[in-house]
Amino acid sequence: MRRLKKGLLLLSLLSLTSFTYAQDSIINERTKILQNGKDLGFITVLTPIDVVKKQANTATIKIKGYRLENYPQMIVRDLKRKELYVEFKDEESSNKYFKTIKEHEDDYGEIWHEVEGVFTIDIKNIAKNPDKLKLKAKKTYEQSCSMCHHLPASNAYTVNQWPQQIESMMEQVTLEPKTKNLIIKYLQQHAADAK
Repeated sequence: MRRLKKGLLLLSLLSLTSFTYAQDSIINERTKILQNGKDLGFITVLTPIDVVKKQANTATIKIKGYRLENYPQMIVRDLKRKELYVEFKDEESSNKYFKTIKEHEDDYGEIWHEVEGVFTIDIKNIAKNPDKLKLKAKKTYEQSCSMCHHLPASNAYTVNQWPQQIESMMEQVTLEPKTKNLIIKYLQQHAADAK
């Protein structure tokens, strides 16, 4: 009986650990997405993912998002909030490796596909502590963007407006692309229309 209890406890802890890892997983920096070893494009920092399987150096992940029928290389958060998740090198790869779940028409008559795909990435690019990475993004924004002017609230602009706001500041300040992308994604995820 005691052995059975220990076994059940161990089994429940193991399943809880893997469930926690698969839930709320995010990318810690821009990284390549692969399919059968072929480099298809990249996934951006702070993009939410589902971890399907972990191997020694790689992880199989599932990505969900939306793409415009006329420009399928970019996968974004949804129809209205264009937070970039994935960008493919070519249209063929996007069409081949993403499965369309449903079609949607936006307010302008454009057709969008709700999609999902399974890819391989380097396991080191999955944030071990998503909350710590999100805090780092917040602090990077606060430190980088308050040196020259009053810091706007993260909800001062919409998801679609933040990239342009940050780009307009690049004339006054130089940020490494990695830092700039982290700030943009943080702001998009905390924008006025983020929820």
